[in-house]
Amino acid sequence: MSKHLKEINETYFEHLKFAQRCGFRMMLAGIACVIHSLLPGIFVATASDTLKSLTEEINQRKEKSKSFSVSQ
Repeated sequence: MSKHLKEINETYFEHLKFAQRCGFRMMLAGIACVIHSLLPGIFVATASDTLKSLTEEINQRKEKSKSFSVSQ
């Protein structure tokens, strides 16, 4: 297992699933941003809301992996 996977206490497939989900969400938020640039009345908070949500999820996962490594 790679060093990164050990640090975050995830299997390859757990990491794959989460990273792909994040990537797709970021791509959709990027598309919403481009559309918003052309039509400012739509997707007003889509990108920023997505970034906030992803940041919270990533920070929660970091805390979870820290608590796991402390307990071992």
